[in-house]
Amino acid sequence: MERQAGGPNDAMLVAVRHSCWGNLELIAFCGRLSPEQLAWTTPGTYGDVAGTLRHIVSADQGYLLALTGTLPGEPRVDPARSIALPDLASKERAVLDAAERMLGQPFEVGRRIERPRTTATAGVILAQLVHHGTDHRSQIATILSAQGIEPPDLQVWTYGTSIGQVETK
Repeated sequence: MERQAGGPNDAMLVAVRHSCWGNLELIAFCGRLSPEQLAWTTPGTYGDVAGTLRHIVSADQGYLLALTGTLPGEPRVDPARSIALPDLASKERAVLDAAERMLGQPFEVGRRIERPRTTATAGVILAQLVHHGTDHRSQIATILSAQGIEPPDLQVWTYGTSIGQVETK
């Protein structure tokens, strides 16, 4: 259940919740695909469906590690190694829980964080978490569509409707 708006980080929290919701919805949808379908890919996308899902969750774990100093859902997902989709979903729920805790307290958007290849502000890393998931979910939707499978509707509007914050007329 979504808590009501009112905190200083609520806009960021809605964006992160949508991203994690989209990942979880897509993982659940892909749980109904065959191993052959999970191995599909399309030119111009990151890789196959299963590998892209692992990449999304591993990256989310890494972004939260950078932001909080703690890895949610240990151990970290290895994008090159197979993992059962329910286990992958569990890792993504741990990411969401960590983000909820982090954004439930004062969040220093401008705090500079040293990463292996970059130094970035906390706000940029959080924006990257949201953007990265959206980009790769779209790539998976492209793969599925190219194979004649209608992907799930993961738009923000759909998320908003699901949590009672968007009403259709």
